Amino acid sequence: MKIESQTNRRKFLGGVIAAAVAPQFIPSRVLGAETAPSRKIQLGHIGVGGQGNGLLRNFLGIEGAVSVAIADPYQARREAAGKRVMETQKHEAKLYNDFRELLADKTIDAVVIATPDHWHVPIGLAAVRAGKDVYIEKPLGHSLAQNKAMLEACRKHNRIFQYGTQQRSQEMLKRGIELVLNGYIGDLERIEVWAPAGASGGSLDEIPVPAGLDYDLYIGPAPMKPCSKDRLTSVGSWLCSDYALGFIAGWGAHPLDIAIWGLDYDQKGPASFRGTGDFPTPKALFDTCATWDVQIKFGGGLPMRFMSSNHAEPIVKQYRKNFRGDGTTFFGPKGWVSLSRSGSEASNPEWLKMKECEGKQRVLYRNHYYKSFVDSVRDRSPSIGPIEDAVRSDAISHLSLLAIKTGGEVVWDPKAYRIVSPEALNTQMTHEIRGAWAQS
Repeated sequence: MKIESQTNRRKFLGGVIAAAVAPQFIPSRVLGAETAPSRKIQLGHIGVGGQGNGLLRNFLGIEGAVSVAIADPYQARREAAGKRVMETQKHEAKLYNDFRELLADKTIDAVVIATPDHWHVPIGLAAVRAGKDVYIEKPLGHSLAQNKAMLEACRKHNRIFQYGTQQRSQEMLKRGIELVLNGYIGDLERIEVWAPAGASGGSLDEIPVPAGLDYDLYIGPAPMKPCSKDRLTSVGSWLCSDYALGFIAGWGAHPLDIAIWGLDYDQKGPASFRGTGDFPTPKALFDTCATWDVQIKFGGGLPMRFMSSNHAEPIVKQYRKNFRGDGTTFFGPKGWVSLSRSGSEASNPEWLKMKECEGKQRVLYRNHYYKSFVDSVRDRSPSIGPIEDAVRSDAISHLSLLAIKTGGEVVWDPKAYRIVSPEALNTQMTHEIRGAWAQS
């Protein structure tokens, strides 16, 4: 590792990792064994709650990988995960309260990050600066600035990044994207995207910190607030603005990713955003935008409407027989293709019956999302869910929310990665980080 990157990493980590923590041997990648087909990729898992536990189960079944370490500030969770590793892979995983100790282990090739949303990028940055490849659950950053930092770090340190948008390994969605790319609907005229609405409520009543939880580490870069029952739930981490944007990003990440997959309209010039939204309980824990309706126009003139499911349902039902809670529909003069994880439809049902459409345009596709990450790490091959697409789709959520909050038009230059107007909004591309967690 270069001196500069090591210095930056130590600043980010607050200087708390002692040199003695790191094992004193040379990692296999330095010895030229990185691409050996027989070598198992050494995985560390950071966050093994609901989604993290599910990811652990999936990666434990990948023949080319071995899960060697677990980090989680919940003692019971990391111990349960360690037990699962022993039962499945018949070896003892190292267990850590603090993810920084896991990252100091030079034998670990890659990490799977499935923490509360506000931790995704801070841990991701620390990981790539420590020389690890990263699988990061969606959504991406808690701010636009975090997303840019993650992109730059992956490029600087030449790290593999894969986004937790598993729909890219659904063959039907790949087939639908290629129908659009190869002109079956004609020239693309507009897109509709929708995702499940959020929720209201959430208790702020203080409770004692549960035994076995490092609450200070759990809160990390977010504002320190009293412990409450709902704050410690997955829903709390999704719908409280201390940790997340709400479902406009947390669920929106999936159908927005499908809108971006294979399409470059969002990169053709400045894009405009106008929208409305509802914050039903701003003084409760769940204070994020619960419902939304945003009109977007990309630089190439292509319009997109991004909605919560309550707004989308009466609109989508006009052309789809079966409404799904999330989806992405592409419209053209020759018809439409509507894609969602639980079922896809098209104006011409025969299109979706074809295993391979006519035309040369194809997207990168692998039918096993988790094995794909392991293969990319071993082979140094392109990820099926690259950082560039993660940044592009996540920016749509951030900018939609800014348009809702301001009540006016927000114009975004994706190439400059800057808000063109109102320029004053550029100050909102960052957010305050608590204490020593602030990035240098």
